[in-house]
Amino acid sequence: MLLLISVLHFSYSAATSKKLTIDFALFHQKMAGKYGDTRTELSQQWERMLLGLTDLDDLEKLRRVNQFFQNNVRFKSDQALWGVSDYWATPLETLGKGFGDCEDYAIAKYISLRFAGIDDTKLRLIYVRARMGGPHSSVFEPHMVLGYYADPMAEPLILDNLVNTVALASERTDLSPVFSFNSEGLWAGHLSANQAASSPTARLSRWRDVLERMQQDGIGF
Repeated sequence: MLLLISVLHFSYSAATSKKLTIDFALFHQKMAGKYGDTRTELSQQWERMLLGLTDLDDLEKLRRVNQFFQNNVRFKSDQALWGVSDYWATPLETLGKGFGDCEDYAIAKYISLRFAGIDDTKLRLIYVRARMGGPHSSVFEPHMVLGYYADPMAEPLILDNLVNTVALASERTDLSPVFSFNSEGLWAGHLSANQAASSPTARLSRWRDVLERMQQDGIGF
């Protein structure tokens, strides 16, 4: 797992990104109109959970956000849920449906932690190849997790819908990184630590699309 630790270190500056905002009144209104009052109760629980994170340290924020989505969202493939092979859902869609795949979990946790005050420089959505079927298996599948870096040289912590606990990257020997991104940039696994490949909106049309749709739901970057 040293590969995951080393290739995903990134350049870091004292500057911080703009704090993410959520217009919860608009968010709940859209939830009620699209998914009904029952799902609005869950989005209100999400708001209360997020507002309760203010005075907590980063590790506790990670744990609480991770557990909220592990408890309230069940896995379902995009084909079964949306009728297409690959669809990136907004947090409104994920909470409204109550289902999602790995990208949907990672996006919802990323948005939650950004709102909770964790800077974008510390968070990466990471595309990986995940070994399925045990340590000796040769079967790998594409997968997405969320990585948290306390500082640029720290070993990342991994939030993964396949595992309920937040784990150090060195504990996830089943994962091999391909590339990572956030709202600021995109990093490929073969690049050196301070090389950003390009803007994520230039390389990931689905990321650009989901960012735009989230803004329509009241999530501001």
